[in-house]
Amino acid sequence: ETNIHITFDVATATDWATKLNLMLVSGEYNDIVMNRDGNGVDVEEYGVVQKIFVPLDDLIAEYMPIYSERVAMDPSIVESLKASDGQTYSMGYIVAQDIHCGNMDFINKTWLENLGLEMPETVDELTEVLRAFRDQDANGNGDAGDEYPFEAVLKDFYKMSLSFFGVPENDQWVSIDDDAQVRLNARMEGYRDALEWMHLLYEEGLVDQEVLTQDSTNVDSKLLEGRAGLIARWRLLSHGIDEVKDDFTLMVPVNAEGYSAKMNTTMEVATPCALITCTNEYPEITARWLDNLLETQTAYEGYYGPEGEIWSYNENGKAEIGPEGDQGGTAYAPGVNSLFYGPAEWYFETFEVPDYRLEKAEYDDIYTEAGVYETYPADYLFKLVTLTSDENTTLNLHLTDLTNLITEMISNSIMTGVTDDSWNTFQNNLTGAGADDYVAVYQAALDRYLADQ
Repeated sequence: ETNIHITFDVATATDWATKLNLMLVSGEYNDIVMNRDGNGVDVEEYGVVQKIFVPLDDLIAEYMPIYSERVAMDPSIVESLKASDGQTYSMGYIVAQDIHCGNMDFINKTWLENLGLEMPETVDELTEVLRAFRDQDANGNGDAGDEYPFEAVLKDFYKMSLSFFGVPENDQWVSIDDDAQVRLNARMEGYRDALEWMHLLYEEGLVDQEVLTQDSTNVDSKLLEGRAGLIARWRLLSHGIDEVKDDFTLMVPVNAEGYSAKMNTTMEVATPCALITCTNEYPEITARWLDNLLETQTAYEGYYGPEGEIWSYNENGKAEIGPEGDQGGTAYAPGVNSLFYGPAEWYFETFEVPDYRLEKAEYDDIYTEAGVYETYPADYLFKLVTLTSDENTTLNLHLTDLTNLITEMISNSIMTGVTDDSWNTFQNNLTGAGADDYVAVYQAALDRYLADQ
């Protein structure tokens, strides 16, 4: 259609950062760099400072009418893409669904009914429910010892548990309080109490004893065997657990005594996706080609595969997923090698939203009503604020050490508990790892951002 031939130099997720860095230091650049998650692309360093990537603002205005029209539907979505010099070096990627969190909490309602238990609302009530799941043959198969009251991988286990104690943990370990002050989560009041509760669950066999090492495949296997009581999941429908999905129901995060549950809250903003390098001899043609990827037919084929396989147009002229759901899309579509920009207005005009996405939105409404979302999501720091190259360097310098300290503390606490000595040593080690500088960088960036709003 475009008379342009593209050769894709494909990197797997695990190799992406290595291949990107090798390209950046080689001096021989691909014409386009594309990754829908934006992983590993430091726009400040390689755009603003080294100018390996070129600003796209003029190209967007002149050669990208489709993208410009979509952006105009909600310009706030692309504010996250602006660099410190005010220019935009990357096209955005978004599939807006009006949701505010990732994995949610689900409890086995069949087990609750089997044992005559009510939905728990506090950590103490949940603890008793998990004990009943452990002791009373909750799945009714005659074996009182084959249930996993709390079934999860490590990250889901500690993120869910911390949320019950008011800690909205994430992979960068910081959050923002209601007064717009950045804090290291591991210094929040509820952190130690949450660690002690996780140890109690581990010690009493209320959480799978393989929680520290197992992966999602192990979790799914036990879940599909009908042996799981409490789980973390994105949703229930079309998520690979159809055999047991009817056993589960959404659980509003419970409150520990003295705390109000808070979940890590996401924001729907565009992530960096496609960048053009300085050695590209045809930036105008490249811009037009990228824009063509967003034409409705091309966009859905790039996302889901050929029309008539996973999706087709319905009688209303909207793209609609077939009854099998979208799980087979990867058989047809190199989704990570395509560009998709779908603000909510366009998305709902052109797409027949399937039941599993409506399901997620309904759950989200319940959590919103329950007040478990943050006033200032940590995504302000990760998606909205603009960080200079020096600030990024400082953050990256400390993140690895902080990650190692915190994850080691979580694992050790689950296994052996928390003492005053171990807690005080942990806090001192956080300071030594640069926690204060880490928080200060994010605070300065947030203050700048809020001052401009």
